[in-house]
Amino acid sequence: MLPSSIKEKLENLVDKSNEQFNNGCHQDSILLLEEAWNLIPEPKGIYSEESYHIVKDIIETYYVLNDFKKAKEWGEKIYLTGFARIDSGEKEYINGEIAFELGNLEIAKEFFSIANDKSEGRCFDSPNRVKYLKFFKSN
Repeated sequence: MLPSSIKEKLENLVDKSNEQFNNGCHQDSILLLEEAWNLIPEPKGIYSEESYHIVKDIIETYYVLNDFKKAKEWGEKIYLTGFARIDSGEKEYINGEIAFELGNLEIAKEFFSIANDKSEGRCFDSPNRVKYLKFFKSN
């Protein structure tokens, strides 16, 4: 568990980031999330929920900006997070989406295959994941 002084600062930064995101200031939102990430002591992955959600939020904000190269950088960092989380293939799924959007279709297929196996197919359940499921099933 994070020390309370760090947890309070982190939550404050995440709240400010959410506010910036909701105001359409996506780059400012990312900067605040990166600041929150930097507050988490090493190894960041032992602070499972905080580390995972910060990286996931950064990646999702880069999706909004259509900056998949930056999303890929953070997609690699997601493996440094959430050590205590159940491995449902979500990390691989996220990296599959990023690879797909970057046009790296063979890599995307590999990530989606791992995510599909780990999640027993549940990784594609969301309606906003239909295009990725169609790609995965077509190859």
